[in-house]
Amino acid sequence: MRIVYEPRHRRHQPRTEILYGKPLAHPERPERVEAVRAVLERTRWAEDVIGPQAYPLALAERVHEAAYLVHLRERCAEAASAGPADEWFPYVWPRDRGMDTGTPLQGETLDLAWGAACVALTGADLLLGGERGVYALCRPPGHHAAAGALGGYCYFNNAALAADRLLATPQPGQGGSVAVLDLDIHHGNGTQDIFYATDRVLYCSIHGEPEWGYPPHTGFVEETGCGSGQGFTFNQPLPEGTQWPAYAGALDQALERIARFGPRFVVLSQGYDTFEGDRWGGFLLHAEHYALIGERLRALGCPVLALLEGGYEPANIAAGSLALLDGLA
Repeated sequence: MRIVYEPRHRRHQPRTEILYGKPLAHPERPERVEAVRAVLERTRWAEDVIGPQAYPLALAERVHEAAYLVHLRERCAEAASAGPADEWFPYVWPRDRGMDTGTPLQGETLDLAWGAACVALTGADLLLGGERGVYALCRPPGHHAAAGALGGYCYFNNAALAADRLLATPQPGQGGSVAVLDLDIHHGNGTQDIFYATDRVLYCSIHGEPEWGYPPHTGFVEETGCGSGQGFTFNQPLPEGTQWPAYAGALDQALERIARFGPRFVVLSQGYDTFEGDRWGGFLLHAEHYALIGERLRALGCPVLALLEGGYEPANIAAGSLALLDGLA
C-alpha cells in the first residue's frame, strides 16, 4: 500500500471564505493533511509514503475545458499582481466560472492545485504498475471542480483526472472501465458532470441531502446519467444525523452496483466530513467505520485508489485515514 504526499501543499493557504455575505476564516487549511502525515510517521505506514511524479498541465484538458485553464491562469496572475496575500473571488455564477465565494484564487493557486492533481495521477500510475492499493493525500480537494468551473474549495477534479488516466491505459484481456465511489458528505457534482454521458465510468455517491448539504442543486436520486451514460450514475442522498447502520446499508447498495459493473479499478473519493463533529458535516460516523469501508472495498477484489477529499477537523481526518488504510490493507 503506497501513500502519496506532496509537501508543497502547505503553501496553499486560502485566507477567506465569504459565506452568506460574511467573511470567515477559511477551513481548508494545511493542517488537514499535516495531521495525517504526522500520525503516519508513528505507524507501520511511515516507509510507504512517497512523493508524486510531475505531469504536464496540458493533461488537465483531458477532463477540463481549455478556456477554464486560461481563466485560472489569468485570474491567478491578477491576484499575484495585487500582492502575495491577495485573493480573487468570482462575481456571480455562471460568470467568472465560480460556483461559490468560498474558493478564492491566489497567485500560486494554479500551480499548487495542479500539484494535488499530480498526487492523484501518481496514484493512478501506481495502480497501472501493479499496486493493489494507493492512498493519495490530495490537497486542495477536487470532486466539486467541473469541466469549466471551480467551487467547493476545488480547482482541478483529482478523481476525474485519475479515472481518465486509468481508462486511457487499457491492458490486453482486461476491461477498460472504472468505478468512482464518492463518500464525501457533499455531492461530487464535478465528477458526476464530467462522466455523466459515458458508460465507461460508474459514479456512485453517498452524501447529505441537497436540501441541507452542498451543493444544493445536485445529487438527487433522479440524476442517473444521460445518453450512453444513462444508468451509470447512482446517487444516495441521506438525511442529517445518519449513523453507521443506515450508512452501511447505502454503502452495500453502492458496492453491489460496482460489483455488477465489474470495473478494472475503483477510485474512492473519501471525505471525512462524515465523521461526527465535523464543522461542515452532519453524519455520525467514527474511526472504526472507515476501517469497515476499507474492508468492504477490499472485498471487491479490484485495485483501489483512495483520494482525500473533504473533512475539516484534522484529528478526525488522521484517525479516519489510519482506519481506512488498515481496512484496505
